[in-house]
Amino acid sequence: MTISYLRTGAFALAIFSMHFTWALDTGVADKFEVTYGVNRSNQSLLNGVLVTYKNDPTINVTYETAKGFASIQNGVGLWLVRNEQVKAGYSLNYMMGRYATADSRYSGMGNVAGSVAAYAWGEWQPVKDAITVYGNYSSALRASNGALAQWGATLGVPVVNKINAFVDVSRYWADQKYQQTYYGVSSAQAGSSNTYSAYTPTSSGTLYSNTLWGAMFEATKDIDLVVGVGKSSATGLLMNSPLLDRKTQTNATVVLNQRLGK
Repeated sequence: MTISYLRTGAFALAIFSMHFTWALDTGVADKFEVTYGVNRSNQSLLNGVLVTYKNDPTINVTYETAKGFASIQNGVGLWLVRNEQVKAGYSLNYMMGRYATADSRYSGMGNVAGSVAAYAWGEWQPVKDAITVYGNYSSALRASNGALAQWGATLGVPVVNKINAFVDVSRYWADQKYQQTYYGVSSAQAGSSNTYSAYTPTSSGTLYSNTLWGAMFEATKDIDLVVGVGKSSATGLLMNSPLLDRKTQTNATVVLNQRLGK
């Protein structure tokens, strides 16, 4: 999956040659960071979209300049707004696929191919380094993969010297096409799995509500350790899918965030 993602990024680099004078940049410094560690959620760089969460390795490389940005999380694109409190941009990104071998719940269901996607994202810090409100929207270029969105907020508070606590609350939403492709069961799949009845989602809606509590430790002036644990709850809409066998699962993260290029 990571190789496919990097291929998408290379293809999208061409858009950096474009320049939009209406994109707002007020002299924010360039940014080059790498985040790496272990993450537990329904979105895995190694295994794609999951219904049974796993502890999987994760990495995000972020590079931002006045002209645009490139990252594993947000794709490769251009700014709409960029200042000390608000960032918003649009890009080409990659929507994860689903792999039958990654989860026993996918037995007989086959793979779902990932897709290049049009992507928009933004974040707002009404109180710098204390409150962050964020959101993103991804629409796959392969129509059957549909659209996926996330929105949430993070509240951080200082605890003691070099240690901050935080809580993050977020939601995932998907349209009917996304739900059918990733969580639906066709008649052919029902016959192959010998386990599930056919299921067709009938509406768009929220899939998961997530809460993560954690702490950030300043290890050095350029490296932070972030540790968090919480819960992820499938909504009633998603629990209609026979692929899910539990409503609530533990989500967690243990990552190092390293600032480079200075």
